[in-house]
Amino acid sequence: MYSVETELAALDEVAALPPEALPAYAELMTLLEVAPWSGDPYNLQRPDANMRTHTFGGGAHGLAIYLVLEADRRVVILRVLWVG
Repeated sequence: MYSVETELAALDEVAALPPEALPAYAELMTLLEVAPWSGDPYNLQRPDANMRTHTFGGGAHGLAIYLVLEADRRVVILRVLWVG
C-alpha cells in the first residue's frame, strides 16, 4: 500500500473542483493507494518514468499528474485539472 499526499499548489486545484467531481477524485485517491502505476506515463517517450497521469470522473473530465516514489511507497499529487 502506498501513502498518497497532495502538493500544496494542487490542494487549491482540488478545492476548485466542482462538487460532482469530488467522489471521482476520492476514488482516484483510493486507487492510487494500491495501484499507482496504473496511470499513463506523463512523458510517452519515457514510459517507465515515475511521473504519471490518471484521468478521473465521468467522461474523463479530470486529470491528475503525480509522482510515484517507489522507494518510499509514496504518491505525490502535483496537479489536478478539470475540464467540464
